[in-house]
Amino acid sequence: MKKLTYVVLFLILSFQPSWSQININRVLAAGAEDTKLFAENYLTPGLDAVAYSLSSGWFTSAKSKKLGQFELSFIGNAAFVSSSQKNFELNTADYNFLEFENGSSIQRVATVLGENDPSIQALAVFEDENGNQQSVGFTLPQGLARTGLDQVPTAFPQLSIGFLGGLEFKFRYLPEIESDDGSLQYYGVGVQNEISDWIPGFKLLPIHLGLAANYSVFKGDIKLGDTPIVDTNNGFLESEFSVWSFSGLVSTKLPVINFYAGLSYISASSDFGLKGDYALNEGVNSGETIRDPFVTSSSVNGFRGTIGAKLTLAFFRIHADYSIQEFNTVSAGISFGI
Repeated sequence: MKKLTYVVLFLILSFQPSWSQININRVLAAGAEDTKLFAENYLTPGLDAVAYSLSSGWFTSAKSKKLGQFELSFIGNAAFVSSSQKNFELNTADYNFLEFENGSSIQRVATVLGENDPSIQALAVFEDENGNQQSVGFTLPQGLARTGLDQVPTAFPQLSIGFLGGLEFKFRYLPEIESDDGSLQYYGVGVQNEISDWIPGFKLLPIHLGLAANYSVFKGDIKLGDTPIVDTNNGFLESEFSVWSFSGLVSTKLPVINFYAGLSYISASSDFGLKGDYALNEGVNSGETIRDPFVTSSSVNGFRGTIGAKLTLAFFRIHADYSIQEFNTVSAGISFGI
C-alpha cells in the first residue's frame, strides 16, 4: 500500500503513485505559517471528497429488516472530482514568503485532487541575518490527477441487523492497519427506521418510507520522508475526521428488482496537521528545527440526492446507486443475508 493511499482517500487500494508528487513538507522552505495556509487549500478538497464518499452507500431500501434478519455487504464508492475541485487560486499576497518563480502574483495551482501541468516552480523569498535578500526554489506538490484518476474511491464491509420496533442497525469497521508508510482506521454506525407503519393506510401503497442516521470516524497518518530542503525525523501527516448523515428514504415493494431513493444532509469535520521534527537545510528557517509545524481543521456541510436499484435473488443481493452532491458519487455492492 503506497503513501498516496493515506493522503487522498486513506482507504484507496487501487493505485500506487509516487509519494514525491504530493510531499508538502518541501513547502516548509517558506516557513510553517505559509505551509499551513498552503496545506489548508491543497488538502481540504481531498478531505471533503473522502467525507462525501464515506457517507455514501449506507442504505439500499427504506424497508427495515425484521428482528433476527441480517445482511453482510461489501460496498465500494467512487466520488467524482470536477475541474474546479482540482485547483485553487494561490495569491502570494496572502503569504509571507512564498512567491512564484515566474513573477506572477496570482496563479491557479493543483489541490491534492489535481495536477500542475507543467510543474509550477515556487520560491521562498526572505532576508538573511545580514539583511540580504535570499531565495530558495522548490516545486509545488502534484495531486491525484497526476496518476490519471478523477475519482476518490472508498471500500468497506457493512453489517446490518434487524431489531424490534422497525429498527435496523448498521456497522462498518476496518481495524487499524499499519505499514512502513503509516496507519489508518475506520469505523461507522448507523440506524434506520421504517416509518410506513406510522401512517394509517400506508401499507396499501406500493412503497416503503424510512428515516436513517449514520456516523463515521476515520483516523490516519502517513510518514513523511526527507527532501533536499528538509530532513525529517518522525514526521507524518495526521488526519482525523467524523461524518454525520441524516436521510429520508423511499423504496418500492417489488419481489425481485426494487428501486430506492433518498434525500440526505451531510455534515463533516476534520482535523489534520504536520507532526514531527523538521530540520531546515534551506529557506526561511534554515538551520532550525521546527517541531509539529501546524494543526488545522476544516468542515463541510451539504445535501445529497440518491437514486438506485437493488436485485434480490434469495440470500444474494446486488445494488448500485448514484448520488448528486458536491462530489457526485457512484456506489455499488454485493450482499448476503436473510
